[in-house]
Amino acid sequence: NAPTNAPMPPMPEPTAPQEEDTPLIYGRSLNLNEQIIKIADIGVDSGNVILEGQLLNIELDAKDDDINLGIKTRELKNGKFLVIFSMYDGTNTIDCKVFSAADKVDKLKKRLKGSAKLRVAGTAQFDPYAKQLGVLVNTIVEMPEEKKAARIDTAEIKRVELHMHTQMSTMDGITPTKNLIKRAMKWGMKSIAITDHGSVQAFPDAHKMLGVNNPDMKVLYGVEAYLVPDKVPSVSNPKGQNLHTTYCVLDLETTGLSFRTEKITEIGIMKMNEKGEVIDEFECFVNPEKPIPQRVVEVTNITDDMVKDAETIEKVMPKVLEFIGDSVIVAHNADFDVGFLKYNAKKLGLSLDNTCLDTLRLAKDLFPDYKKYKLGIIAENLGIEVIVAHRALDDVDTTVKVFRVMLDMLEKKGAKKIEDIDKIAGAEINFKKLKSFHAIILATNYVGLKNLYKLISISHLDYIYKGRPMLLKSIYKQYSEGLILGSACEAGELYQAIELGKDDEEIEQIARDYDYLEIQPTGNNMFLVRNGVVPNVEALQDINRKIVELGEKLDKLVVATCDVHF
Repeated sequence: NAPTNAPMPPMPEPTAPQEEDTPLIYGRSLNLNEQIIKIADIGVDSGNVILEGQLLNIELDAKDDDINLGIKTRELKNGKFLVIFSMYDGTNTIDCKVFSAADKVDKLKKRLKGSAKLRVAGTAQFDPYAKQLGVLVNTIVEMPEEKKAARIDTAEIKRVELHMHTQMSTMDGITPTKNLIKRAMKWGMKSIAITDHGSVQAFPDAHKMLGVNNPDMKVLYGVEAYLVPDKVPSVSNPKGQNLHTTYCVLDLETTGLSFRTEKITEIGIMKMNEKGEVIDEFECFVNPEKPIPQRVVEVTNITDDMVKDAETIEKVMPKVLEFIGDSVIVAHNADFDVGFLKYNAKKLGLSLDNTCLDTLRLAKDLFPDYKKYKLGIIAENLGIEVIVAHRALDDVDTTVKVFRVMLDMLEKKGAKKIEDIDKIAGAEINFKKLKSFHAIILATNYVGLKNLYKLISISHLDYIYKGRPMLLKSIYKQYSEGLILGSACEAGELYQAIELGKDDEEIEQIARDYDYLEIQPTGNNMFLVRNGVVPNVEALQDINRKIVELGEKLDKLVVATCDVHF
């Protein structure tokens, strides 16, 4: 680093055009032994600096004939040219400016373009025009390129990538189709699938890559669809109960969202009889044996002091199960509350096998005109007063009042048993209220390719929502000839069911809808660890193991894919 108080050297006049066999591109000779400064360490007071890196991501001038040159030029009033290029050194990027005579600018650009690595000397300063830090360059030297070993595939049997995105995946892929196919061929692969998000726009470019010149490469044409189960039932595990039966309406407060990494802090339950009357209550704090995050305290008003003397879940869970008995469990967003209870019960060697009813899903069927389905908003729309929210028993009281209205509506519609609820409430499907999941669809022949085009058209014309072309499972099944369905990535229905801790029976039922199952490297899903959804890499490996076991049990092929985006 040059000292910040070092005097600025006089700006050199550009020398005569350099011969291309010399490393000097612009300015006077440069002492190659001077200390290099990292771009990330440059500040407005850095003064004279020496950088080393490569050209990167340059904004092009529309009038520049060579649009692939990667350099921005602008003619000045005095007849000279301002040449601007961005330089990247692995730590950051910075704009470099050079003033060149008109008769030398073409050679300068040509030399810059042909250089894999540059060393630049200049003055770091704030650019008042670009309003950012830049370097006014006085010397540019081409550096010898460091030879790097080419990346190769050493596997004797080459894999086939079955999940890959091109730049036709909107805002989610950056690589041209031909580049991906070229790389696959270079590595000796014989086949590759294209599965862009809801799109088949890369197919023509892929087709052009095949033919006489590439007889050994086969492209599998597919799509990563936004698949929508036509109806996610409000009731799970029904056992023939009458509509008017004993219900336990419950709500939990926790330290966070994931039952694998977070703990229960409060449980509230109200038991309703066949007449809809509350006949018993259960409420207690639970010692989570870990600090409650401040953001959670602000929502629930439950502090560490309030739970420090409470019993732990090991002692509370048996009491909860005894209180619930064989009642039907009711909760708003039941996957969350019941997921925590089932996970903790299983850890303690206990079982929770009750019928469950989700008032969130039921509300979407009974109140299709509502914009949002938070418990407080539903209650307000129904004229139910909400005094306190986000404390277990208070939220349970609100849920009870909302649920009574729902029971009256279901009875008027003719429901007599628990099984009738989804048949009656979900008679009309509003795809906008349903959750979509990623799924891979591959065409196995020309019939399948034609059906794939039909599905793409239908999803874009009739089921587009918030920019996503949704595809109902029932419609897929109508046009599934010549197509096979894969379970996709973490955003897939199967992976998320395992992630949410659903019952093995429900997970198996989901897996049966798919022709093959997918797993990806744990690196693809490390965000689940960072976000606290799963505790560690071992948990991600366990999910992969679970999918492999499902494949073996159901006799379905399990494939390893990379979910390629770049």
